[in-house]
Amino acid sequence: MINVQSSNDQDKTRVQGTAGIKGTTRFIVQANQSMSWKANMWLAASLGVVCLGIAIAMAAFGFWMIIPFAGAEIIFIVFCLHWTLHRLSRKEVITVNEDKIKLEWGYKSPDTSVDLPRRWSRLRYHRPESPFEVGHLSLGAHGKHYALGQCLGRDEKQTLYVELDSVLKRGA
Repeated sequence: MINVQSSNDQDKTRVQGTAGIKGTTRFIVQANQSMSWKANMWLAASLGVVCLGIAIAMAAFGFWMIIPFAGAEIIFIVFCLHWTLHRLSRKEVITVNEDKIKLEWGYKSPDTSVDLPRRWSRLRYHRPESPFEVGHLSLGAHGKHYALGQCLGRDEKQTLYVELDSVLKRGA
């Protein structure tokens, strides 16, 4: 999922935290979270009911050792759902100003932040011929390149490349 916010003269939408700064465009890239935490808990609860129902039925036939394993299975499912949702909440924020590009990665707040000079920055996109590969999008300056849109699919990565390239060329 790509969210583009701009504060140019033509576009009256203001970027959160940069209101009043002319010529700022912010790209927010985040993986698609098809289910919320509440929906994941409903899924875990329904699987837990089925799993424990089968375990209790088996315990009625004398196979009582299945019950602890069924409980461990439910705990494992909840752990995996939590871990997946946490990984999907990672964001990439690309802020393009008149003189610099700021790249930020993190979950609730930026864990990593990099400032690149806009004049020396180069955007690269390698799109392989194979339909099974998504390609590689990176932005770099002074010999260092930073991967962008790692959570995006092939078409979304192409869209990010086109949008980011047009913003970078607009100020050149």
